Amino acid sequence: MKTLKNLTILYVEDEESIIDKYAYFLEDCSKVLHVARDGEEALALYKEYKPHLIVMDLLIPKLNGIGLAKEIRKIDEDVFIIALTAHSDREILLEIVELNFSSYLIKPVGRSDLMKALLKVSKKIDGGHNVPLPCDSMWDGKSKTLFVNNKSIMLTKRESKLFELLVKKAGVPCSDDEIFFYVWGDEFDKTITNSSIRTLVKNLRKKIPKDLLKNQYGVGYKINF
Repeated sequence: MKTLKNLTILYVEDEESIIDKYAYFLEDCSKVLHVARDGEEALALYKEYKPHLIVMDLLIPKLNGIGLAKEIRKIDEDVFIIALTAHSDREILLEIVELNFSSYLIKPVGRSDLMKALLKVSKKIDGGHNVPLPCDSMWDGKSKTLFVNNKSIMLTKRESKLFELLVKKAGVPCSDDEIFFYVWGDEFDKTITNSSIRTLVKNLRKKIPKDLLKNQYGVGYKINF
């Protein structure tokens, strides 16, 4: 349950009676729950919040569950998806397998069965990848994504590499040489200067909470754990 409580879940369902039945249950199980009532809304919420897990009914308006999953898989091949379906015909099952759903549950779904599926997925998701940080932030080491107040922060490739290094150092300052090697390790043939690091840090600071990144004078940069 502790692992599950750290997750952000997107729940996609168009029937209000079913939402009323399961939304509070999912909300109680997770850290944050987002609810979408059609496929287009779900896709928009997915892009904005990058949830760890999607629980979706397949028969939803505007963009059905299979279509939604296809759009999401264009963006992320690894996000976990649980399908809720009233059908179990061969064609749908083949689509579910092809789109790498974590599991599918035949409606009506019992809460015990849903809980088992959630716990199974949460164990795979956690795996030591999610690192809680100060300032209501969290680093998802699997997707290399920084979340602040449960919203993903768009980082450039080099900003993401720098932040990944800072997380790995767990509060120990990173020297310029460490940053050079980790961020520009494949570009040593180019002219990289201390000014390059200062510019990178300056741009990163514009995107993250003010007190998250510290400069320990004469030693290096660190996350203020």
